[in-house]
Amino acid sequence: MDSSVGLIRIEKAIVHTIPKLSRSSQGPDPLILRNSICNLEPPAQAELESRLRLVLKESGRQIVEDIEAPSKTPAIIRGYLEDSTADFVSMSQELAQVLRDSQSGANSAGILLVADCDTGSSRSVLLVKIEQEGGMRAEESVDKTAGQDVKYFSDLFLTSRSKVYKVALFRAVDVDESLLYGWAADRQMTGGGLAVFFLRKYLGCQHLDEPKEVTRRFYQHSQNWVNTRVSNAETRTRYAMAIASELLSERRTVSPQAFAVNHLKSNHRDDYLTYLENEGLPRATFDKDVSLIESKLSQFSLTFDSGLTLTGPRSTLEEGDIVQFQSLDGPVDRVIITDKVGPIKGRGVPGRSAHKPNSSDQ
Repeated sequence: MDSSVGLIRIEKAIVHTIPKLSRSSQGPDPLILRNSICNLEPPAQAELESRLRLVLKESGRQIVEDIEAPSKTPAIIRGYLEDSTADFVSMSQELAQVLRDSQSGANSAGILLVADCDTGSSRSVLLVKIEQEGGMRAEESVDKTAGQDVKYFSDLFLTSRSKVYKVALFRAVDVDESLLYGWAADRQMTGGGLAVFFLRKYLGCQHLDEPKEVTRRFYQHSQNWVNTRVSNAETRTRYAMAIASELLSERRTVSPQAFAVNHLKSNHRDDYLTYLENEGLPRATFDKDVSLIESKLSQFSLTFDSGLTLTGPRSTLEEGDIVQFQSLDGPVDRVIITDKVGPIKGRGVPGRSAHKPNSSDQ
């Protein structure tokens, strides 16, 4: 996630109520559109900004406008960000109507918070779809001798336990001549994914990078970094095994930042993350799909300056009692293999045909 997201400051915000789409013949309940911006008290604004920064930092995914999607949202947001005189309230009402039109009877009721934000270097539009919750609060009675009054509130949102909301951020600096770019997060989906209705039907966007391609590039460039920036053979091997283990784990996402903290020495972490960034990979979490590299993850291959190659199952390196590394003074390393030697098989020189025996050879 771009570091400017950590600078999100809400300049003005408005909240519209989106009732659940009725399945009855009487038709849907009407939208409740507000005509004036919210009065955000400082503690409420600080808590809201903090919560949204964290959501985007932990779960944000880069998205780009999908020109084949039917949503009007990209055009509405682009028009607002490109026109400094555009009316904020009208823009937010249009976005609320598009959200209502995007939903089906399966989508829950809730509210849409639309905010005009400053992200340090750019004016931005922030969208937050939140489910309202009910709760009780005890207040001191007017009559101090009568104990407390317990009241029920049906319109609470973003409570301390609330995790069911979707967020999208679009910055003016990311508006291209033809496409709208942004960030989105969906706390309702497991594994950091985005609901199709929210991403495509409402936002009119798609993922900027397909998970399988980002995963392939993460593997490729992480391995390249290990082989070109780490001199110690034992450390190189340990890092290579950690990369494979990370990708073969049950987790559905990968965080390069967390990987560096959990598996790399402190003096290697910044260089590794900078290397990935220079190759166009995010520090933030991305969705994992190993379908393009699955066959590579179960095997390892070590090459030596002499031309020797050691290839085998990754498990033999992880176990540590079959292949061991010893660092020596100087430019060479010692590799110890403790195993039973099997048949020795010869191979022809690449690019040449095998020698065929003649009668004198037999």
